[in-house]
Amino acid sequence: MTSVVRRVLGASDSEAVTDYFEDEVAGGRAASGAVPRSAATSSGRAPRAPDTRAPAARAKKKAWTVMVWMAGDNDLESFGDKDLTEMKRVGSTDDVNVVVQFDSMRDDRTRRYFVTRGGPATADVVQEVGETNTGDPLVAIDFFRWAIDRYPAERLMGVIWNHGAGIDDTDIYRGARAVAGRGGDGALDPSTVRRTLASRHRRALFATTVAQATHDRAIAFDDTSRDFLDNLELKRVLADVTRETRRTFDVLGFDACLMNMIEVAYQMRGTAQVMVGSEELEPGNGWPYDRILELIVGRPTITATELGPNIVEFYADSYRSGTVTQSAFDLGRLDATSEAVDTLAKALTKVLKEPAEFMAISKTLNAVQRFDTADFVDLGHFCGELSARTKNAAVKKAAKAAVDSLAANGGFVLAERHKGIGVKNASGAAIYFPRGPVNKAYAKLDFAKATGWRAFLDAFHKV
Repeated sequence: MTSVVRRVLGASDSEAVTDYFEDEVAGGRAASGAVPRSAATSSGRAPRAPDTRAPAARAKKKAWTVMVWMAGDNDLESFGDKDLTEMKRVGSTDDVNVVVQFDSMRDDRTRRYFVTRGGPATADVVQEVGETNTGDPLVAIDFFRWAIDRYPAERLMGVIWNHGAGIDDTDIYRGARAVAGRGGDGALDPSTVRRTLASRHRRALFATTVAQATHDRAIAFDDTSRDFLDNLELKRVLADVTRETRRTFDVLGFDACLMNMIEVAYQMRGTAQVMVGSEELEPGNGWPYDRILELIVGRPTITATELGPNIVEFYADSYRSGTVTQSAFDLGRLDATSEAVDTLAKALTKVLKEPAEFMAISKTLNAVQRFDTADFVDLGHFCGELSARTKNAAVKKAAKAAVDSLAANGGFVLAERHKGIGVKNASGAAIYFPRGPVNKAYAKLDFAKATGWRAFLDAFHKV
């Protein structure tokens, strides 16, 4: 989305893009229901078709409302159908609301469901809207705002369901647009995307084969609209929902790949209590929604710090083989971990010109647990390997403090599970540490601005 807005506005800096979204979010939405396409016509999208079904009246307040934003207008549509079927094995109860927005490729409609147990999913549709662009922040804002208002509850769980790619947020269709502009009609054939993923069915897109784009990913891929929510926009979505509803999410879940990073968590601070997601790619089947909902329905008084670790366990147990990771973060302890990483970064920066210490860091970088996006490394494993190699007392002390801040008992990482030899050293939280130059987009993230980690990365790669 960011690249689209910059092209429309002719803006090259993040402030112009931020100003654009502030204006659009403040004045571009309808008072209720789905956000009309006309709210974002400056980006060239057609107005949305009107609702064909009236939304249900505001329900009584329950213990939990579970809201799943399913961005299925892409290769994962069939997995969305399966997950909706899992949800219907349990459904809503007198204590729990289960609400879904599903944008699929099968037609030009986006549907909102109040999920009930059994029966056809079509019977659960409470609202139909026109084709939506999952990459438009207004669409996500409107869904969560609508769900919180229509289905009030003491506790809230919001789930972002789609491809995910941590902080690697360059526009996946940038190369495709360039190629289309040189000789096509500007559209990207969705079948190209589907063929790319057909061999793996994973929730991350390897864009090197998509019209010459290179390793481009984002959190909400939309193969029809060719747009996405990057992490800056996701922050704006959640911050806007929090501001408008005066509610934060008790649990924020990413049924998506490569999202449980300290940088992503830092973007989400102030919007949720517990964050659940994966350091690595997720298999196409994603979360076991039936088991998660069975727990909430059976224990409607369950707290966020109890639910998050259970989701981790259910997810890991649902896969008998393959490579999987899942972890839950206590965002209330994020500042302590961020401060520990900041202290470590500054200690590392000071010793970079010492040959022995630079070698210790380099060897650690070669040995550390990496994930599908090789620039993402496991923070706990990095600190442990570094502590074993460094001779500098300040670095050793800072590395230990960072590990301690992550500790599962009372630390930032509430729970962690992993399976597969490829992730045997995963400990729950990833961080950005590229082998080459630092991505320019990294500087825009709040974590990079608030800590010395980016300065350390820049200095390391200049030695």
